[in-house]
Amino acid sequence: MAIGKLYLVPVPIGNYADITYRAIEILKEVDLILAEDTRTAGILLAEFGIETSLISYHQHNEQSRTEQIISRLETGENIALISDAGMPCISDPGSIIVKNLIAKEIEIVALPGANAALTCLAASGLNTDYFTFFGFLPVKGKERIEQLKKIADHEFSIILYEAPHRILKTLKDLIVQGLGKRRIVAGRELTKKYETYVRDEVENVYQYYQKENPRGEFVLVLEGQAEFSARIHQAESKFDEGIEQQVIEDLRQLLHGGMKIKSAVNFLSDKYKTNKNKLYQIALEFKDR
Repeated sequence: MAIGKLYLVPVPIGNYADITYRAIEILKEVDLILAEDTRTAGILLAEFGIETSLISYHQHNEQSRTEQIISRLETGENIALISDAGMPCISDPGSIIVKNLIAKEIEIVALPGANAALTCLAASGLNTDYFTFFGFLPVKGKERIEQLKKIADHEFSIILYEAPHRILKTLKDLIVQGLGKRRIVAGRELTKKYETYVRDEVENVYQYYQKENPRGEFVLVLEGQAEFSARIHQAESKFDEGIEQQVIEDLRQLLHGGMKIKSAVNFLSDKYKTNKNKLYQIALEFKDR
Protein backbone atom coordinates (compact mmCIF):
# COMPACT_ATOMS: atom_id res chain seq x y z
CA MET A 1 0.00 0.00 0.00
CA ALA A 2 1.29 3.47 -0.90
CA ILE A 3 2.17 5.78 1.94
CA GLY A 4 0.02 8.91 2.19
CA LYS A 5 1.14 12.53 2.00
CA LEU A 6 0.95 15.42 4.42
CA TYR A 7 -0.25 18.65 2.82
CA LEU A 8 0.63 21.97 4.43
CA VAL A 9 -2.30 24.16 3.43
CA PRO A 10 -2.27 27.92 4.07
CA VAL A 11 -5.63 29.48 4.81
CA PRO A 12 -6.67 33.16 4.63
CA ILE A 13 -5.32 35.55 7.26
CA GLY A 14 -8.61 37.40 7.33
CA ASN A 15 -10.24 37.65 3.93
CA TYR A 16 -11.82 34.33 2.89
CA ALA A 17 -11.52 35.30 -0.78
CA ASP A 18 -7.75 34.81 -0.47
CA ILE A 19 -8.02 31.03 -0.27
CA THR A 20 -6.80 29.26 -3.42
CA TYR A 21 -8.71 26.82 -5.61
CA ARG A 22 -6.00 24.26 -4.97
CA ALA A 23 -6.32 24.65 -1.19
CA ILE A 24 -10.07 24.00 -1.37
CA GLU A 25 -9.53 21.00 -3.63
CA ILE A 26 -6.93 19.45 -1.32
CA LEU A 27 -9.01 20.04 1.81
CA LYS A 28 -11.96 18.28 0.16
CA GLU A 29 -9.91 15.33 -1.07
CA VAL A 30 -7.78 14.43 1.96
CA ASP A 31 -8.91 11.87 4.51
CA LEU A 32 -8.28 14.06 7.52
CA ILE A 33 -7.55 17.69 8.40
CA LEU A 34 -5.36 18.65 11.33
CA ALA A 35 -6.46 22.04 12.66
CA GLU A 36 -4.95 24.36 15.23
CA ASP A 37 -8.47 25.14 16.50
CA THR A 38 -11.25 22.87 15.22
CA ARG A 39 -13.93 25.49 15.95
CA THR A 40 -12.19 28.16 13.89
CA ALA A 41 -11.45 25.62 11.15
CA GLY A 42 -15.05 24.42 11.16
CA ILE A 43 -16.31 27.91 10.29
CA LEU A 44 -13.84 28.20 7.41
CA LEU A 45 -14.59 24.75 6.02
CA ALA A 46 -18.34 25.32 6.18
CA GLU A 47 -17.86 28.49 4.10
CA PHE A 48 -16.51 26.36 1.24
CA GLY A 49 -18.66 23.26 1.72
CA ILE A 50 -15.75 21.12 2.95
CA GLU A 51 -16.93 18.16 5.04
CA THR A 52 -13.61 16.42 5.71
CA SER A 53 -13.08 15.14 9.26
CA LEU A 54 -11.16 17.38 11.66
CA ILE A 55 -8.94 16.70 14.65
CA SER A 56 -6.97 19.19 16.70
CA TYR A 57 -3.24 19.75 16.24
CA HIS A 58 -1.83 22.59 18.33
CA GLN A 59 1.21 23.52 20.40
CA HIS A 60 -0.01 21.56 23.43
CA ASN A 61 -0.55 18.23 21.63
CA GLU A 62 1.99 18.30 18.78
CA GLN A 63 4.20 15.70 20.40
CA SER A 64 1.39 13.32 21.35
CA ARG A 65 -0.29 13.55 17.93
CA THR A 66 2.85 12.75 15.97
CA GLU A 67 2.79 8.96 16.21
CA GLN A 68 -0.94 8.87 15.48
CA ILE A 69 -0.48 10.96 12.35
CA ILE A 70 2.46 8.88 11.13
CA SER A 71 0.47 5.67 11.62
CA ARG A 72 -2.40 6.99 9.54
CA LEU A 73 -0.09 8.21 6.78
CA GLU A 74 1.61 4.81 6.71
CA THR A 75 -1.75 3.16 6.09
CA GLY A 76 -2.15 5.29 2.95
CA GLU A 77 -4.28 8.17 4.24
CA ASN A 78 -3.62 11.68 2.98
CA ILE A 79 -3.72 14.40 5.63
CA ALA A 80 -3.82 18.20 5.49
CA LEU A 81 -2.51 20.53 8.16
CA ILE A 82 -3.97 24.02 8.60
CA SER A 83 -3.47 26.74 11.19
CA ASP A 84 -6.00 29.34 12.29
CA ALA A 85 -4.62 31.78 9.71
CA GLY A 86 -1.82 31.82 7.18
CA MET A 87 0.87 29.22 6.62
CA PRO A 88 1.33 26.26 8.99
CA CYS A 89 4.75 26.05 10.71
CA ILE A 90 5.33 29.84 10.48
CA SER A 91 4.80 30.95 14.10
CA ASP A 92 2.16 28.22 14.14
CA PRO A 93 2.18 24.48 14.87
CA GLY A 94 3.60 22.05 12.31
CA SER A 95 7.38 21.99 12.51
CA ILE A 96 7.50 18.95 14.81
CA ILE A 97 5.48 16.68 12.52
CA VAL A 98 7.34 17.96 9.45
CA LYS A 99 10.72 17.05 10.98
CA ASN A 100 9.46 13.60 11.94
CA LEU A 101 8.05 12.90 8.49
CA ILE A 102 11.25 14.00 6.76
CA ALA A 103 13.19 11.58 8.98
CA LYS A 104 10.84 8.78 7.89
CA GLU A 105 10.97 9.89 4.24
CA ILE A 106 7.22 10.51 4.12
CA GLU A 107 6.28 13.06 1.48
CA ILE A 108 5.28 16.58 2.46
CA VAL A 109 3.56 18.93 0.01
CA ALA A 110 3.49 22.63 0.90
CA LEU A 111 0.94 24.78 -0.91
CA PRO A 112 1.57 28.50 -1.48
CA GLY A 113 -0.83 31.00 -0.04
CA ALA A 114 -1.57 33.79 2.39
CA ASN A 115 1.16 34.88 4.78
CA ALA A 116 0.97 37.95 7.02
CA ALA A 117 4.74 38.54 7.23
CA LEU A 118 5.31 38.72 3.48
CA THR A 119 2.10 40.69 2.93
CA CYS A 120 3.28 43.43 5.27
CA LEU A 121 6.86 43.34 3.97
CA ALA A 122 5.67 43.84 0.39
CA ALA A 123 3.70 46.94 1.43
CA SER A 124 6.35 48.30 3.80
CA GLY A 125 8.54 50.31 1.45
CA LEU A 126 11.56 48.93 3.31
CA ASN A 127 14.26 46.59 1.98
CA THR A 128 12.57 43.50 0.52
CA ASP A 129 15.73 42.00 -1.00
CA TYR A 130 17.16 40.94 2.35
CA PHE A 131 15.10 40.38 5.48
CA THR A 132 14.80 38.17 8.55
CA PHE A 133 11.63 36.86 10.15
CA PHE A 134 11.85 36.88 13.96
CA GLY A 135 8.19 36.00 14.61
CA PHE A 136 6.93 36.66 18.14
CA LEU A 137 9.48 38.00 20.61
CA PRO A 138 9.85 36.19 23.93
CA VAL A 139 7.37 37.81 26.31
CA LYS A 140 9.91 38.69 29.02
CA GLY A 141 13.21 37.89 30.65
CA LYS A 142 16.74 37.37 29.40
CA GLU A 143 15.60 35.78 26.12
CA ARG A 144 13.63 38.88 25.19
CA ILE A 145 16.54 41.20 25.96
CA GLU A 146 18.94 39.08 23.92
CA GLN A 147 16.55 38.98 20.97
CA LEU A 148 16.09 42.75 21.09
CA LYS A 149 19.87 43.22 21.04
CA LYS A 150 20.13 40.96 18.00
CA ILE A 151 17.45 43.03 16.28
CA ALA A 152 19.30 46.27 17.09
CA ASP A 153 22.46 44.97 15.40
CA HIS A 154 20.74 43.15 12.54
CA GLU A 155 21.75 44.41 9.14
CA PHE A 156 18.55 43.83 7.15
CA SER A 157 14.78 44.33 7.48
CA ILE A 158 13.24 42.61 10.50
CA ILE A 159 9.73 41.15 10.56
CA LEU A 160 7.94 40.65 13.88
CA TYR A 161 4.51 39.45 14.91
CA GLU A 162 2.87 41.07 17.91
CA ALA A 163 -0.38 40.91 19.85
CA PRO A 164 -2.37 44.13 20.47
CA HIS A 165 -1.87 44.08 24.24
CA ARG A 166 1.93 43.90 23.83
CA ILE A 167 2.49 46.28 20.90
CA LEU A 168 3.27 49.33 23.08
CA LYS A 169 5.72 47.36 25.21
CA THR A 170 7.54 46.11 22.11
CA LEU A 171 7.73 49.57 20.55
CA LYS A 172 9.02 51.01 23.83
CA ASP A 173 11.62 48.25 24.13
CA LEU A 174 12.84 49.04 20.60
CA ILE A 175 13.21 52.69 21.64
CA VAL A 176 15.18 51.62 24.74
CA GLN A 177 17.51 49.69 22.42
CA GLY A 178 18.25 52.95 20.61
CA LEU A 179 16.00 52.24 17.62
CA GLY A 180 13.61 55.16 18.06
CA LYS A 181 14.71 56.78 14.79
CA ARG A 182 14.46 53.59 12.74
CA ARG A 183 11.63 53.44 10.24
CA ILE A 184 8.97 50.88 11.03
CA VAL A 185 5.72 49.76 9.43
CA ALA A 186 2.94 48.50 11.68
CA GLY A 187 0.43 46.44 9.69
CA ARG A 188 -2.78 45.79 11.62
CA GLU A 189 -5.63 43.41 10.76
CA LEU A 190 -4.12 42.65 7.35
CA THR A 191 -6.64 41.76 4.58
CA LYS A 192 -9.54 42.46 6.95
CA LYS A 193 -12.11 45.26 7.00
CA TYR A 194 -10.09 47.51 9.31
CA GLU A 195 -6.68 46.86 7.76
CA THR A 196 -4.30 49.68 8.68
CA TYR A 197 -0.67 50.52 7.91
CA VAL A 198 1.22 53.05 10.00
CA ARG A 199 4.57 53.99 8.47
CA ASP A 200 6.88 56.20 10.52
CA GLU A 201 9.83 56.15 12.89
CA VAL A 202 9.51 53.83 15.89
CA GLU A 203 9.13 56.64 18.43
CA ASN A 204 6.33 58.23 16.39
CA VAL A 205 4.46 54.95 15.97
CA TYR A 206 4.78 54.45 19.72
CA GLN A 207 3.21 57.86 20.28
CA TYR A 208 0.48 57.07 17.75
CA TYR A 209 -0.59 53.89 19.54
CA GLN A 210 -0.57 55.62 22.90
CA LYS A 211 -3.46 57.66 21.53
CA GLU A 212 -5.10 55.06 19.27
CA ASN A 213 -6.36 51.82 20.80
CA PRO A 214 -4.21 49.05 19.22
CA ARG A 215 -6.73 46.39 18.22
CA GLY A 216 -6.13 43.24 16.19
CA GLU A 217 -3.01 41.31 15.33
CA PHE A 218 0.08 43.21 14.22
CA VAL A 219 2.95 42.64 11.82
CA LEU A 220 5.94 44.94 12.32
CA VAL A 221 8.58 45.49 9.65
CA LEU A 222 11.59 47.33 11.08
CA GLU A 223 14.31 49.02 9.08
CA GLY A 224 17.61 47.14 9.28
CA GLN A 225 20.90 48.65 10.43
CA ALA A 226 22.35 48.76 6.91
CA GLU A 227 19.39 50.62 5.41
CA PHE A 228 19.18 52.98 8.39
CA SER A 229 22.89 53.84 8.19
CA ALA A 230 22.71 54.40 4.43
CA ARG A 231 19.65 56.63 4.83
CA ILE A 232 21.24 58.73 7.55
CA HIS A 233 24.49 59.03 5.58
CA GLN A 234 22.56 60.12 2.50
CA ALA A 235 20.58 62.67 4.49
CA GLU A 236 23.75 64.06 6.06
CA SER A 237 25.47 64.23 2.68
CA LYS A 238 22.56 66.12 1.17
CA PHE A 239 22.56 68.50 4.11
CA ASP A 240 26.31 69.08 3.85
CA GLU A 241 26.07 69.64 0.10
CA GLY A 242 23.21 72.10 0.53
CA ILE A 243 24.87 74.09 3.30
CA GLU A 244 28.29 73.96 1.65
CA GLN A 245 27.14 76.03 -1.30
CA GLN A 246 25.87 78.74 1.02
CA VAL A 247 29.04 78.60 3.11
CA ILE A 248 31.23 78.88 0.00
CA GLU A 249 29.28 81.87 -1.23
CA ASP A 250 29.47 83.61 2.15
CA LEU A 251 33.18 82.81 2.42
CA ARG A 252 33.84 84.25 -1.02
CA GLN A 253 32.02 87.47 -0.14
CA LEU A 254 33.76 87.89 3.22
CA LEU A 255 37.21 87.36 1.74
CA HIS A 256 36.39 89.64 -1.18
CA GLY A 257 35.36 92.28 1.34
CA GLY A 258 38.76 92.11 2.99
CA MET A 259 38.15 89.88 6.01
CA LYS A 260 41.13 87.75 6.99
CA ILE A 261 40.93 84.01 6.34
CA LYS A 262 41.08 83.00 10.01
CA SER A 263 38.35 85.44 11.02
CA ALA A 264 36.09 84.41 8.12
CA VAL A 265 36.56 80.70 8.88
CA ASN A 266 35.85 81.15 12.60
CA PHE A 267 32.75 83.23 11.90
CA LEU A 268 31.26 80.83 9.33
CA SER A 269 32.11 77.65 11.21
CA ASP A 270 30.23 79.01 14.24
CA LYS A 271 27.33 80.16 12.10
CA TYR A 272 26.88 76.97 10.08
CA LYS A 273 28.49 74.43 12.43
CA THR A 274 30.82 73.48 9.59
CA ASN A 275 34.25 71.89 9.95
CA LYS A 276 36.92 74.62 10.30
CA ASN A 277 39.64 72.67 8.53
CA LYS A 278 37.42 72.13 5.53
CA LEU A 279 36.53 75.84 5.37
CA TYR A 280 40.18 76.82 5.73
CA GLN A 281 41.15 74.61 2.77
CA ILE A 282 38.42 76.22 0.64
CA ALA A 283 39.60 79.68 1.70
CA LEU A 284 43.18 78.82 0.69
CA GLU A 285 41.93 77.67 -2.70
CA PHE A 286 40.27 81.08 -3.19
CA LYS A 287 43.54 82.77 -2.26
CA ASP A 288 45.53 80.65 -4.73
CA ARG A 289 43.21 81.42 -7.63
